[in-house]
Amino acid sequence: MRKLLLIVPIFLMVVGALFLFEQPAYAYADPGTGLLAIQAVGSALVATGWYLRRKIYALLNRSTASTPVAEGYSGKDSESSSIS
Repeated sequence: MRKLLLIVPIFLMVVGALFLFEQPAYAYADPGTGLLAIQAVGSALVATGWYLRRKIYALLNRSTASTPVAEGYSGKDSESSSIS
């Protein structure tokens, strides 16, 4: 963990230096490139939601899980108990 704490500031300095000495690029950027980036971000959000869906569902339905069961309900089907 300590090595990581030493490497991260060095990495940030190198990235900052790269942005500092940036050269203009005379290139063409396709208009669909921005849409592709938006689609990638949206896909990542949906995949994260799909991966964490049970935890999200449990978080949103926490209040309904603590509601007591109605009195007089035994949990068995009334028809199946009367059939012999």
